Amino acid sequence: MSINQAMANTRLEGDTIILEPLEPGHRSALAQLLNDPAIWQFTWRTVTNLEEAEALVDEALLARAAGKQLPFAIIDKRSGRIVGTSRIADMSPVHRHAEIGYSWLSPSVWRTPVNTECKRLLIAYCFEELNALRVQFSISHHNERSQRAVERIGAVREGVLRRARVKPDGSIHDVVIYGIVDGEWPDVRERIDGLLGKQYV
Repeated sequence: MSINQAMANTRLEGDTIILEPLEPGHRSALAQLLNDPAIWQFTWRTVTNLEEAEALVDEALLARAAGKQLPFAIIDKRSGRIVGTSRIADMSPVHRHAEIGYSWLSPSVWRTPVNTECKRLLIAYCFEELNALRVQFSISHHNERSQRAVERIGAVREGVLRRARVKPDGSIHDVVIYGIVDGEWPDVRERIDGLLGKQYV
């Protein structure tokens, strides 16, 4: 699906974060953030130095420039700092589906409302603006923290792609697929809003 100019300029705002379209100006700060081994411990990717982190940001910028993905910088509203990134990818105008992924957050915002609100904004955009029929997440089977996070918001575990990805160290990862379909979105939205409400008390 080719991304039009309006989609490419999409900016989403919540109570604690802003999702800004990823731009070259974000490159340095985001690469510094991603150069943290804790982020990659349970993923199929490996980042061991700043150059590899910069390459990931460049990959996202190229995907955006090619009209293939919508990558965002996650901005903390209080500090104005980048605290992570996420993308909408694999969008199909024919089958009306999209995947939310490439979600990497600073450990400083783990177990805060940031990830939940990020998912809330992106899922809502997919269903309410892009008219998606389904939104999916693909998560390494080693990454139980991320699996629990999407289960918590109401995504359905749909299956496992066995031996689907290989890390540079040779370890092989299964990928767990989760999905939300359009008819489930109202209940998922209510569930997420409830979680966010509890977190803000």
